[in-house]
Amino acid sequence: MERLERGKESEELAVQWLLQRGFELVARNVRYKFGEIDIIAKEGQVLCFVEVRSRENAQYGAPQASVRFDKQAKLIKAAQMYLKRFYKKPPFCRFDVIAVTGFGIGAQVEHFKSAFEVPAEPRRYRGNPWRAY
Repeated sequence: MERLERGKESEELAVQWLLQRGFELVARNVRYKFGEIDIIAKEGQVLCFVEVRSRENAQYGAPQASVRFDKQAKLIKAAQMYLKRFYKKPPFCRFDVIAVTGFGIGAQVEHFKSAFEVPAEPRRYRGNPWRAY
């Protein structure tokens, strides 16, 4: 299976996983020139920016370990752009990571809520939409 096909399969699996647990899907594949947000979903009143990572196996480390500082910075910037465009007053937000290990029927899904946070400064919005739950 090709890399892009595996990525799409993992992302679809993540969406189904979230929907089965009561999340409301807001958007998928929101792209900006500096990065992409795989899934935006709501859990109650909390807006969740979800990064999906997948690996065939854990031989080279767990999928969630690949969301390093540089990737986090891109996700934060993309989320800020999204909030600026669609929200006058941003809701409480968090960054989640969904890790998919394996593909097909045997795939395992792990959901890491509040996987990382935005550094305390600088804030571009009044209040703190990044409050972790």
